[in-house]
Amino acid sequence: MPIEPVVSPEKHYSRRNALRTLGGVAVVGLAGCNATPPDGAAAQSAGTSTETTTESTTETTTESTTDEEMTQTSERASSEAPASVEFAENPEEIHPILVEETSAPSDKVLLGFRLEDSSLPFETEVYHAPADATVGATETYDTQDLGQVGLVPENPQALDTVDTPREDIHYGTTAIGDLLTVTLVARHDGESFEWSAWERTGYPYAGFNESNPALEVDCYCGGMMYTAPGGGTWARVIQVTPTARVDPGSTIVLNWTSSRT
Repeated sequence: MPIEPVVSPEKHYSRRNALRTLGGVAVVGLAGCNATPPDGAAAQSAGTSTETTTESTTETTTESTTDEEMTQTSERASSEAPASVEFAENPEEIHPILVEETSAPSDKVLLGFRLEDSSLPFETEVYHAPADATVGATETYDTQDLGQVGLVPENPQALDTVDTPREDIHYGTTAIGDLLTVTLVARHDGESFEWSAWERTGYPYAGFNESNPALEVDCYCGGMMYTAPGGGTWARVIQVTPTARVDPGSTIVLNWTSSRT
């Protein structure tokens, strides 16, 4: 249920990367939960795979959704395209930046989250999720005060970041077989609008199209519609678990591409 804001000063969050030059396109494959990229994005993207993902997915939302509604929202996400945005989708190119700027513990895996949201009027924030968070939980709030956002801890702790020529990489570490659970947060000042994440790529692992994946990713999913409330906050809990296929000490970057519908 939306939480009414406690009286607090109005906050404004401007997109830090609004004037950055948008990069070229290098699509690696279809991502998310059986996602289909928007038509315009597909036209920009040569060689997009249409394989069906086999990843394990947890889809828990705070509102009940019928099969018909999911079909309608999936069709909307796949039929409307960002007309003037070129997405980089370049995890292989930015992976060396993450390796150079960080240090993966020898007994853990360093996971980078890069939210490529160049067509959206906010920059996605990434926080460690509460210990009792339900993976896939999604909420909107009528406030930008994180103290009133139940899907982040009482004392929110943002993931550390590494800058790239495009959006930052947010990163954390976890052991093989242990999950890293985070909350994606969008705080938006303009009018309410909808968007979808329709592409996920990764390097050296992406965590999809595999019967025995190196990464289990649950899930900022393609084909699902998300709502950014005007003057409020959107939040979604996701998690990534490296399996025994990943060597301890590895550094991995995951890239999600999203766009307005």
